[in-house]
Amino acid sequence: MSDPDPNASDSELRARLGSLKSAIRQAEVNEKPGAGPAGEDKALAGAMSSGFRAATDLAGGVIAGALIGYLGDRWLGTSPFLLIAFLVIGTIAGLRSVYRLGSRPTSGSGGGPKAN
Repeated sequence: MSDPDPNASDSELRARLGSLKSAIRQAEVNEKPGAGPAGEDKALAGAMSSGFRAATDLAGGVIAGALIGYLGDRWLGTSPFLLIAFLVIGTIAGLRSVYRLGSRPTSGSGGGPKAN
């Protein structure tokens, strides 16, 4: 960078200050989430992350319910009753978890404060 000219006129300094302000504004816009080519990749990664989270929550609920029901049936000797009951409970718990994940607001929903 070159040193500023000490003999520069006021209008030249104002022009340089204006160009600096516009460059700073452009840099701030490019750093916002979802802006530029890297923002699309981050949005896709976030969507895939939410999808995998929903799938594992649902599968985890069903598997945990089935496992608890199966072990309870073996322990108490009540053949399919606890398995069916806990399978239903696990499925409901998994679906509730997926619903709660889907109803959560996203980070890019513009509800936050704006910077001036």
